[in-house]
Amino acid sequence: MTARHKVFVSYHHANDESYKKIFNLKFGNAHDILVRGSVEIGDIDPTSKTEYIRQKVRDEYLRDSSVTVVLVGIETWQRKHVDWEIYSSLRDTKAIPARG
Repeated sequence: MTARHKVFVSYHHANDESYKKIFNLKFGNAHDILVRGSVEIGDIDPTSKTEYIRQKVRDEYLRDSSVTVVLVGIETWQRKHVDWEIYSSLRDTKAIPARG
């Protein structure tokens, strides 16, 4: 069996939670090809300062993920952290080496 990837899923939490659950069920449970590494609703207080949220996502979720999947819905562009999560996934730093 091939190694499973730890997958970070970036998505619009308010609108697309059901799609993220379907994705996890299909690929995480049914096919057992991924390990979930995404932020779940309630993991981080949404009223926290933006920089704190970004640091927590970077240090606790993105650091050891090997794949980032972006679920794109009709209002994904409005979610302030999606573009940052994509950028951080591609960025080469000491803490998170570039993947590719």
